[in-house]
Amino acid sequence: MATPRLPLIGREAERAAVRARVDALRAGTGGTLLLTGEAGIGKSRLLGEVADAVAGAGLPVLSGRAVAGGGAYRPITEALAPPLRTGPLPDTPRLRPFRAALARLVPGAAAGNVPSGPVPDPAVVLGEGVLALLTAVHGDRGVVLVLDDLHWADADTLDLLGYLAGAVVRAPVLLALAARDDEGDGTVGALTAHPDVTVRRLARLDADAVARLAARRDGPREPGVLRELVHRSEGLPFLVEELLAEGPATLPPNWTGLVARRLDALPDVGRAVVEAAAVAPGDPDHRLLAAATGTDASTVAAALRAGVTAGLLVAVDGRLTWRHALTRDAVLAALLPPERAALAGHVADALEARDRPGDREAAAARYADAGDPRRATALLLDLARRDADRGALGHADELLVRAAALGAEPGAVAAERVRVLTLRGEAAAALAVGDAALGSGAVTGAEHAELCLRLARTAVLGGRWAEAEERLARAARPHDPRSLVLAADAAFGAGDVTVAVPRARAAVRAAEDALVARHPDAAATLCEALLVLARCAMTDDDLDGPALATRAAQVAGEHGLAPWRVEALFVLGAQRLSAGDSRATDLAHVRDLAERHGMPGRAAQADMLRADAALDVDGPRAALAILLPAAEQLGRLRLTSLQGMAELFAAACTALAGDRAGAEALLAAAGTRADVPTEVALLGPLVPALTALLAHDLPRAAALADRAVPAALAHRSAAPVPYYGLWPLLRAAVGDRDAEARDLLRGHHVLLAVPNRGALTYADAVAAGRAGRGAEAAALADRAAHDLEHVPWWHRLLRTVVLDAAVRDGWGDPVPALRADLAVHERGDDAGARALARTCRDLLRAAGAPTRRPADPVPPDLRRLGVTAREAEVLALVTEHLGNADIAARLHLSTRTVESHVARLLAKTGTTDRARLRTWAQRAAVVP
Repeated sequence: MATPRLPLIGREAERAAVRARVDALRAGTGGTLLLTGEAGIGKSRLLGEVADAVAGAGLPVLSGRAVAGGGAYRPITEALAPPLRTGPLPDTPRLRPFRAALARLVPGAAAGNVPSGPVPDPAVVLGEGVLALLTAVHGDRGVVLVLDDLHWADADTLDLLGYLAGAVVRAPVLLALAARDDEGDGTVGALTAHPDVTVRRLARLDADAVARLAARRDGPREPGVLRELVHRSEGLPFLVEELLAEGPATLPPNWTGLVARRLDALPDVGRAVVEAAAVAPGDPDHRLLAAATGTDASTVAAALRAGVTAGLLVAVDGRLTWRHALTRDAVLAALLPPERAALAGHVADALEARDRPGDREAAAARYADAGDPRRATALLLDLARRDADRGALGHADELLVRAAALGAEPGAVAAERVRVLTLRGEAAAALAVGDAALGSGAVTGAEHAELCLRLARTAVLGGRWAEAEERLARAARPHDPRSLVLAADAAFGAGDVTVAVPRARAAVRAAEDALVARHPDAAATLCEALLVLARCAMTDDDLDGPALATRAAQVAGEHGLAPWRVEALFVLGAQRLSAGDSRATDLAHVRDLAERHGMPGRAAQADMLRADAALDVDGPRAALAILLPAAEQLGRLRLTSLQGMAELFAAACTALAGDRAGAEALLAAAGTRADVPTEVALLGPLVPALTALLAHDLPRAAALADRAVPAALAHRSAAPVPYYGLWPLLRAAVGDRDAEARDLLRGHHVLLAVPNRGALTYADAVAAGRAGRGAEAAALADRAAHDLEHVPWWHRLLRTVVLDAAVRDGWGDPVPALRADLAVHERGDDAGARALARTCRDLLRAAGAPTRRPADPVPPDLRRLGVTAREAEVLALVTEHLGNADIAARLHLSTRTVESHVARLLAKTGTTDRARLRTWAQRAAVVP
């Protein structure tokens, strides 16, 4: 029969914490409550109170529990089983990016080997997926996850709960958790130290509480018997209950003695079955126990019933389980080591034959107990590979650490652990583990070569190009296609494309031969080699990058390598974008595929390229609509390197939209991200350069670009972003070292990008016009305009520089283009568009073709102060830190006239100098 629930005695503070959390959840605020304490202290009973309180409030309760050797995510999988197994997951926009990650919670699911690329923390991705799933299924009304016995939880479950504990404060989700603090390896301690976790450690009951509990159970009231009950139960509520059930006259000296008495009451076959059940994992299973003990089913059933009668086992909610974890512990403690080893071997054989989720891990532990390390290691290795493939990297590492301790297969274990640590982003630890194994002398032959190749891949992914070359040399497999592709990737990463190309070509040929020979990894290696060669096409005119990427996508599709297909389509979309196709339809498809296959890093990178295309075609507002959500998502996924790059480009777009303060804030945030790439520091000066360009302060824009572009161009594998071509154009406009800038860009692979190529042609046009070769300048400008016709917004930005030179140096016919651009800018509704429109009007005046002003160009707040349209223009340029002479040149006025305008602005705004005037204008938000 079921054990009746113990009355909650002496738990007033804990019950108050439960009520507070449930009340907060009903009000829409989530949180985490962790109950800790030793076995028998009443944690599960208090969790039951949480479930009752929540169910009473009409909210759903999802329950799960960890078991020793239960495998990765066991308690979460059990809790989320209904929505994961009863039908297809909801197809909501929030849930869609995490559907592949949630497949990890389905037993037997595997995501496959994801190729190199930005890989977020699996706990973060899965945590966001769990929250999205709960929201999709239960809405915003609130839900509770009740998870028990977390002292047995695997590392991935604990990592996931650590992330969720911080995330549920912004979601209507309550985590009600319990764990023993006298069992397990102490890893649950990270949860107890979590700042968003409310921890309640349950203490033992004092004498008064034990007496009250005995009274509630109709127990003894005599002082002497109560004192003995307190002494022997040691204040554990469970032991109080069990000792009371024995009767006051027969109290055993302790719990172990009580269990020994109950075991002795069983027949021999009954005791053998119960002892086997204690060695086996989880709840007693009659079929497994029949196989392990060599006993028929009816005899096992009778033995289990005897165990229930003796008070060792109990039937609860349709399942047979131990009366308490302490009961099982006491049965195990009664076994002699040889008895336990023999039972462990029989149970391991039965578990491996049954092969349910968690059985093979449990079998490995019992083979180790039985003294069979080779069989244990073989199982642990296979399980670790499967866990790694489905993203359960923490548990995979736990399994490999256990396998390494057995010492049976040092080479294979070290190679797999290097892979797992690399996938976890722990390159230094992976290299240390691999080098230690190599240094031990125990790894030889093919295992030695495999381990070296794994270490070389780790070095490549960690950007340690020289170390990768060293590991490849030590592998001594120069003709292995994996060696060749890693060598090519290392050379490309180091910027030595001339070395990378022949290596990549050789890798493609070797991988093709391996594919013909049906080598198991040949297709993935061929895809990787083709894509390295496709990236090299940026600097080698003999290579057809799109064709190589297309072939890689075809190979991946033929062999079911979905992640490699995403990689190939990503490279193809990027190359088509560089070639002038700014519609970015391919990249939108890549983004959707990446989300579907659990590659959020690649999805974010596709968004960054889509934003680049949007900027070129529609301007900064369109780009920011893509970039800002992508940066926020990258932050949640802790892909801080990519987040920094997204924020850098968002800062550039914000500057072009006319929001200087916003641009500076984004740039500062990008610089603070962990693992920030060098590009953020190198290209950072481009952000204020773009602000200066928007103000048409060309000398300052050119000087700031000088600090960014040459250093970035020095890396031959730099991505061909459009800002590189802007630099020689600015240099040509100011007539300072422009030939040097143009020559540096002319031989660089960034000219594969149409915006850079068109900008360089415009720079040549400006230089020719300044030298008096007007016809040549006009012809070059026409060629550039033709090249840039598919990037209209970026073209108009560049043309503000070119048309300024045409007006100043007297070549071409700038007026029609200025009027056409002005008409577009005047339709814009941001400060950047107004600034560009102002530049067009200034240039039209300088060209002797003044244009009609907007109906009321003066903001209402300035109009109320009596500020005129011309004074508003001067104020805008003062805010851009231009001096009177520069403002005069911009507006084609005399310096004295500008001085008069500034003096009137000071008087009308009540400020005393230019600095205070700028501060006033920025606070009042009356100028861009």
